[in-house]
Amino acid sequence: MNTFRTRTARIILLLVVTTLMTASVPAQRGTSIVRRVRFARGRTSTVLRGTLRRGVSHDYLLGASAGQTMSVHLASPGGLSFSIIGPYGRALADFTRDWSGELPANGDYRINVLPDTSTNQAFPYTLEITIRY
Repeated sequence: MNTFRTRTARIILLLVVTTLMTASVPAQRGTSIVRRVRFARGRTSTVLRGTLRRGVSHDYLLGASAGQTMSVHLASPGGLSFSIIGPYGRALADFTRDWSGELPANGDYRINVLPDTSTNQAFPYTLEITIRY
């Protein structure tokens, strides 16, 4: 009987400690590093390189015109993806590694490269952006 009470008390204590530890962990705040993309004179594409880990994202801003075609390709050995947000906040792509399409409006497009949040491992990447009429 004494063993049963001891085990029960240990289990209850373990549950209380686990609950308190979980409740006291603050939410991780991410950091976004924003860069303006500029194409070299006479070029329609650019290649960007970086490394990401959980808690950090890279945002690339690029001005484009309605009717242009943009292609974006992300190469990485790990769990990275990107999203594209148009000038009026409309998502054109979410959590993908390849996208191509006609741009709907003039203005700045945001390409947000995001890491997999299930690991702290850092992943290098190469992002290729092409814009054409």
